[in-house]
Amino acid sequence: MIVVKLGGSVMKNWENIVKVLKEVNALTGKKILLVPGGGKIANHIREIEVGDDEAHWMAVGAMEINGYYLSSFGLQKIFSRNFEDIKFDGVAVLMPYLLIKENDALPHTWDVTSDSIALWIAGEMRAEYVIKVTDVDGVFKNSELLKKTRADEIGFESCIDSYALKLIQEYRITMFVCNGLVPERVKDYILRGEALGTLITAGR
Repeated sequence: MIVVKLGGSVMKNWENIVKVLKEVNALTGKKILLVPGGGKIANHIREIEVGDDEAHWMAVGAMEINGYYLSSFGLQKIFSRNFEDIKFDGVAVLMPYLLIKENDALPHTWDVTSDSIALWIAGEMRAEYVIKVTDVDGVFKNSELLKKTRADEIGFESCIDSYALKLIQEYRITMFVCNGLVPERVKDYILRGEALGTLITAGR
């Protein structure tokens, strides 16, 4: 199984990305679990004055709302209180609120975004890897795109939240970051293990 985190920044292209992922599933038989980002709703929550606990659950709720939109492209919705009951074929979208509420394992801070949630889910379910689909080509350092790097080498601001980098190391899982405005890159990485983007490994 592969976990794909779909960033709200590329929501306008979610339908095309889903089409590509369905093609990949038909070609490979790999199950693909989609985790929706919080998008504009989560960004609005950041701007209002609310406590950390409330903000956390509001942001998870934003992911759930966007999950309904994502499911409108012909995807099965997964509601589950535990990891053992997450069973599906093809491409499905996780509706994350119940799962996170029942297994409240992540800090309630803005260091934890849907990136961390996707990695936590992937780690607990022993997924092959995570793909983060966003609106940039990958992780940049000094204006240069990094093709490959370790989580512990990203000590600078990037498109990945800081807690996600800890989870990559904790679960010893890789994350590939690519641009969802060019969805063929997602397909290329799954089929060939190579595409324009950044591969983040657990390192040492």
